[in-house]
Amino acid sequence: MNGKRTLLMVALVAGLVFGGGEIGVLAQTNEDSSAAVKSLLDEARKLGAKGQLPLAWWDLNQRYDEARENGADEATWDGLAVEATRLRNRAAFIDDMRQRKSGMEALLGRFDQALTEIAAFSGVDLDGELTGTALSADLLAKLERDQLRRRVLVDSLTVSNRQLNEMVGGRVTDQDSQITALQVEVSALHQKLWETELQVGVAEADRSAAEVLLTRKQQREDAIVRVRQSLTSDEAEILLTGEGSVVLRVHGIAFAVGSAQVSAGQDDLVARLAAAVDLFPGATLSIEGHTDDTGNREANLRLSRRRAETVAVLLAESLGRDPASFTTAGFGPDRPVALNSTAEGRALNRRIDVVIGTGR
Repeated sequence: MNGKRTLLMVALVAGLVFGGGEIGVLAQTNEDSSAAVKSLLDEARKLGAKGQLPLAWWDLNQRYDEARENGADEATWDGLAVEATRLRNRAAFIDDMRQRKSGMEALLGRFDQALTEIAAFSGVDLDGELTGTALSADLLAKLERDQLRRRVLVDSLTVSNRQLNEMVGGRVTDQDSQITALQVEVSALHQKLWETELQVGVAEADRSAAEVLLTRKQQREDAIVRVRQSLTSDEAEILLTGEGSVVLRVHGIAFAVGSAQVSAGQDDLVARLAAAVDLFPGATLSIEGHTDDTGNREANLRLSRRRAETVAVLLAESLGRDPASFTTAGFGPDRPVALNSTAEGRALNRRIDVVIGTGR
């Protein structure tokens, strides 16, 4: 991060925390502001914002381009910098959760810990048996009650302050210090109320993000269960990769020896494979062909690629999609899953892998 961008970020954070002054006061030119926003967008893209937060990503990019074309003022650039920073931070959070093996468990733990810290900061006691959404609802309800109590106290102190001023007037100078103390206490209470409202807003945002991630995970798990129920072990194996992809290792599609033409009687299996793929809307799809090591390697590579393309066309026709939307590849004998020294092993190596990605 260069010096001008650092200054812009310092001004941005100061504006958010203290609410005073213009955020972009340290940006010397529109080009500096544009470069800082562009750098934030690049960081967000590298962290996966384009795939994981597509609506926010495209909207912010469009407004960035419009600002560039129309010569936006400093206030507009400051606003874009705030949103780009938030987009980058959200992408980093999601990327961190995805890289952990127990991402959902870690996310829930982090969510509960954040709620507990907010409660401790605000002097609120939470129900130890609650977690997740129920815990956040309990915290919000108690914070609202506490906030109402504080507002009543502020109003009471304000009235007391006014009464003291009327009673003392300008004659009892020894009470001036008490009035000043009351004013300081009122100011401190206002500050704590503001901080409490800010913490509640953060908790609500984290809860919403957690609910979205948990819902997506449950939907994907349900889809995997349905796929397992629709295909027999002789037809296909269902595997999960460390990156979260689902692999349908298909042994049931038969081809003539040395041919990429599917044998007769495969329509039902192809239809069920298409239905399985359709359970993962928006996911990327790759069709991979594999052979055993019998014969010439180059010929096997070509044959495996042609078989993958044939299956891609059949699946696309069943789904009503363009075959070009699928990725196809042929690996020939280079990725065996069993020994080629036995007939059973060679049969397992002759397969089609349908790889369903985690989504665009």
